[in-house]
Amino acid sequence: MGRTKPLGVYGERKQKIRKTLENRMNDSSLGATDLERRGIIKRGTYYRRLREAGDIRLKELWGMEQAGVKFSDADLLAMFGR
Repeated sequence: MGRTKPLGVYGERKQKIRKTLENRMNDSSLGATDLERRGIIKRGTYYRRLREAGDIRLKELWGMEQAGVKFSDADLLAMFGR
């Protein structure tokens, strides 16, 4: 059975989280391999988190911020449902 896209609000939220993560990573000019080298998150896990955007963990976000990825307060609120 094929996968279906999430509908409604949940689909929109996941898309916003995905775009926020991608944009902030691009702004900091870091890639998934850079995060893996620093021991923050494995590359496969990073891409899995992008695919299932609601599964990002706070510890991973903290590690990303320590590596130089800057999230605004609005970004964090949007990721956690506000």
